[in-house]
Amino acid sequence: MDSTSLELPLPHAFLDELPGRLAHALAGVAAEQFLSLSLRARDFPGSPGLPAEGPAVWWGRPADAHFRVGAGIAWEATAHGESRFRELAVAHRALVSRWRAYGLDGSTTLRGAFLGFAFSPDFANGRLPNALLSVPRVVAERRGGATFMHFNGAAEEDPQFLVDEWTRTARELIDAAWPGTPASDPAPHRVPDLALPANDPDWAARVKHALAAIEQPPLEKLVLTRRVDLELARAPSLDRVLAWLVARYPDAAVFAVRRPEISLVGASPERLLGLEHGLVIADALAGSAPRATCDDADQLLGGTLLGDPKERAEHAVVVREILGALEPLCTALVASHSPSLLRLPSVQHLASHVHGRVRPEIGVFELLERMHPTPAVGGAPRAAALDWLRRHGEADRGWYTGGVGWLDDAGGDIWVALRCAAVRDRTASLYAGAGIVAGSDPSQELRETGWKLQAMLEALAID
Repeated sequence: MDSTSLELPLPHAFLDELPGRLAHALAGVAAEQFLSLSLRARDFPGSPGLPAEGPAVWWGRPADAHFRVGAGIAWEATAHGESRFRELAVAHRALVSRWRAYGLDGSTTLRGAFLGFAFSPDFANGRLPNALLSVPRVVAERRGGATFMHFNGAAEEDPQFLVDEWTRTARELIDAAWPGTPASDPAPHRVPDLALPANDPDWAARVKHALAAIEQPPLEKLVLTRRVDLELARAPSLDRVLAWLVARYPDAAVFAVRRPEISLVGASPERLLGLEHGLVIADALAGSAPRATCDDADQLLGGTLLGDPKERAEHAVVVREILGALEPLCTALVASHSPSLLRLPSVQHLASHVHGRVRPEIGVFELLERMHPTPAVGGAPRAAALDWLRRHGEADRGWYTGGVGWLDDAGGDIWVALRCAAVRDRTASLYAGAGIVAGSDPSQELRETGWKLQAMLEALAID
């Protein structure tokens, strides 16, 4: 593989020279390979933004100064049904077996695939696949102050077509770049009004129905979802929504998935699983309280949450079930001694973390098979809760409380798809959930969904 430098001033010289450089590198690749050509994009004009059109994914961990934006499709696999994770695992292993990554001029490489999936294996609506594993045609990746571009494709594709696609997509990503570093930019101060409906007439009956079921063992917890459909004055700019979420929720995983006719955008506070070189981490998030603008009142709300027996019991169920799911897959496993507070702008949660070392043969898909959904989004015990949700029409959530994230050579980073909205032109469907346990009050649980919906209400209301 030729290592001629591709580190050129951006954007004009970079784009002028890019076709020839990529064609030269492509000529040295074996025909049976799927390949990634990576280079450091010096003087990239800001941070990667979402291109104006076409299939794309945007992913950011602002606290880690790590962003990935993928445009186009080089390879993808979809799956549906109870075997969806196993099917995607087989497809991914077959791809990786012939996937070669070349870091031109010593650049950092990436064999990265975006993963997203619905809460239920039965979900199907024709817009978003039930489970999707996708390698974008080009990925712009920012780590700290450095930006890399990764060009993906099959060597058996026509070389001129590949070079043209790579160059066109690179131009779109450069044109979409945000000025500055979004993780350090302040959130806008003024948010126009965008209000929730005054009431939810079915909510109280749904909660009472769930409470009646919980009175009959073995059910301990059921998670209900509230969906709010809004008509917007105009189609929102996903890039502006993402910029708001990055600045407002730096500790979250901010994401967007754009497919034909629909986009999903959100900022999740909850990691389903992170796997890095054999070490796994999972978040347990359950138990919620609002935030207050006065520091003393906010501290009181947090302290009350930490000491609330009902909220602590709900949280303990989630920790227990995550430990039980991971134990057969790990050689060592430990959970936080007691929960701490995760404070977000409009809501605070009880949060614990589970850490473990997985057995050598265990990967992301094996972990997903055991862990999804956790009791934080489904209920407990898992099998009984999921059966109840399906039988009572409570599992039709799309990708909300499913998962979004990336797989790479280190493992993967998958977050629960929370605090999100599905956007179609000027219509947005917002989702929030509440965990129902013995002693839950329907009106209090409704207020909790309102705290959680506030994130996307603010983001969609920006000018």
